[in-house]
Amino acid sequence: GNNDEIHDPNAPKRAIALISFGEMAAEGTLLERCILSIRRRGEFDGKVFVITDAPKERYDGQFDENVFVLRAKEEDILYNYFDSPRMKYKRFKTLLIDYISDVPGLDDIEFIYYMDIDSMFGSSFAELARDLDEKYGTESGTQPLPTIYMFRGTQTSKFPLNSGFIVMNRFTSKPCLDKWREEMDQHPDAYFDQSILNKVLNIKYDDRACYMFPMNHAKYVTYPESDRKLRAYLNLGKFSPMIHIFNSCYASQISEEITEEFVANVLQLTEEEKAQHKYGKEIIRPKAERRGH
Repeated sequence: GNNDEIHDPNAPKRAIALISFGEMAAEGTLLERCILSIRRRGEFDGKVFVITDAPKERYDGQFDENVFVLRAKEEDILYNYFDSPRMKYKRFKTLLIDYISDVPGLDDIEFIYYMDIDSMFGSSFAELARDLDEKYGTESGTQPLPTIYMFRGTQTSKFPLNSGFIVMNRFTSKPCLDKWREEMDQHPDAYFDQSILNKVLNIKYDDRACYMFPMNHAKYVTYPESDRKLRAYLNLGKFSPMIHIFNSCYASQISEEITEEFVANVLQLTEEEKAQHKYGKEIIRPKAERRGH
C-alpha cells in the first residue's frame, strides 16, 4: 500500500511481467493464480503486464485495472521455426521491454520483474525486491555493462541460470535481451531457453554486450518436491517469497489433493472461491507436455 511506498521509493518504479501462451495458458488457470498471488501474498498493487496469444475475450474483465493484457504481434510468433514448440513462447521473454515500452504513460516504470506463470508469490514482493537490491544491486547497481539478474539453476552444472525469474532495467537491460534473442534465433534446435543462456554466458568477456548476473535462490525460491514438503510448509504457515511448483520435475510425485490444499492456502482462497474452482485443479501437467522446460 501507499504507506509502504514512503519507505520504499522504488515501489512505484516496479512492474511485474508475465507471458501466457498456448492452449495450456488459454484454458488453464495458472495466470489467474499467479496474479492473485502477486496481489495477495505478494502485497503488490502496481502494474502487471501479460503478453499473450489468447483470444482477447479470454481475459476480458478478469483482472483489476492495473493488469495490462498485451497481445502478441503475429510477426513475433515464429510458428514453425523452432524444433521445440515452446521456444517460440519463451522467446517473448526477450521482447518484454519492447512490448512494455510501447504502452503509453508508463514513464515511471524502471524495473521489470519477469516470473513464470507457474510460480506464485508466498510473501511480500517489495521485501523480496529490496532484499535482492541490498544483496545484488538489482535496482541500485552500477554494472559497467547492461545486466539482467536471474537465480542460479537447481542443476547448476547443466544450467547455471534459471530463467523463470528475471530482474531487468527497462532503460539499460535491452541489449542483454536482444543478444539472448539473437542466439535463440541462431539455434532453432535448442530445447531450453536456458541452454541458449549458456551460450550467451560463455561469450568471451571482451565481446560481451551484456552481463547475466547469477543470484542464489536458496532463501528466495522453494521448489516443493513431495507431499511431505508441502505438508511441512502448510504446518509452518509461512512461505518463501517465490514458490515454483507446477512445472517442476517433481510435480508428478505430488498428490492432487494436497496440492489443491497448498494452492488454496498460498492464494488465501475464501470458501466461496474454492467452491467456484476459478483457480483450477490442473496442477500437474502430463509429462509429455512438460518436456523442454
